[in-house]
Amino acid sequence: MPATIELSNLNEYFDRFSALLDGQKQHLTGDDGVRTVLAPQFGEGSITRIPIRRGMEVVITDMMLDEDMKLHVQNSYGLFELNYCLDGQIYCAWEGNEHYTGQHNGNVFFMENIELYMEKKGGVRTQTVEIRFSPDELLRYVAGTSDQVEMEKLLARHKGKLSRYEDSPAIQRCVHDLFHIHRQGPMKRLFAECKIMELIALIAGEQAADEHKVLSIALTADDVRKLKEARELIVRRLENPLSVKELALHVGLNEYKLKRGFREYHGMTIFELVRQERMKRAIGLMEDEGLNVSETAAWLGYSNMSNFTAAFRKQYGVNPGQYIKALNRRIERPLHLPH
Repeated sequence: MPATIELSNLNEYFDRFSALLDGQKQHLTGDDGVRTVLAPQFGEGSITRIPIRRGMEVVITDMMLDEDMKLHVQNSYGLFELNYCLDGQIYCAWEGNEHYTGQHNGNVFFMENIELYMEKKGGVRTQTVEIRFSPDELLRYVAGTSDQVEMEKLLARHKGKLSRYEDSPAIQRCVHDLFHIHRQGPMKRLFAECKIMELIALIAGEQAADEHKVLSIALTADDVRKLKEARELIVRRLENPLSVKELALHVGLNEYKLKRGFREYHGMTIFELVRQERMKRAIGLMEDEGLNVSETAAWLGYSNMSNFTAAFRKQYGVNPGQYIKALNRRIERPLHLPH
């Protein structure tokens, strides 16, 4: 049964999560940061919280769970979060929506009074950076500056959403510096704050450029119905995917509107959905059906094993063979989280 975490303010997340893992807390030298080392019965690694200023903190996770972690998170306060997954697999569901995060995926999250279901995959290394803000404090941070309007736009654009932002080498460098912030010497908190503002600027700048470059496409009710039908067709035909041309003919849209409209309405490209759904199915085939790697690849229509391995690793951060070995270890040594 999934554990439940109830949160009423920004600072409770780290403490509740640490308690769930029965971890040992270590206060970091030179700042107010705290690291929790996982109890051995849950896995190995740690999570670290570094407060930057009022209403702003960084949570760094570097751990490998022995078993999938399943959580219900009840959030009764406003939270704006930028996160990035260097490695691992995380699934979230809320109010009928689903979201999958894998290696080198970054998300913007802005919600309040929400109940979120979350799964973190066991048997694989999970490395994430979460930058958590109080929206009101974030606006106070830029109040009276030339950045205030852009910050207001960024918050308005993402309110009530969990959405992915485009990755880039600059974003990866910024996240890398934050992930290894503990290696910094004096003034590490100032360094972290600068990196956080750099990351916000990179994400906001990319999205503003995209909006300027690509105007929102107008979608009628009939277009939306056809885009939903296209998604259903993709999921049904994972072992033998349709080409964009074939998909457009099936649903009655031209290729341009299908591709643009699909990304606009579903928040990802057709190719991204195909890859995501095939990798989800791969997990199910190996976990529930007991298929090996080659059987799974064949079932999904991969004629080249290296292509399947590359796609799986891109999604989950490990090769499928490594995943099966970790799965077998968990089966041999079952572990249950506290209720």
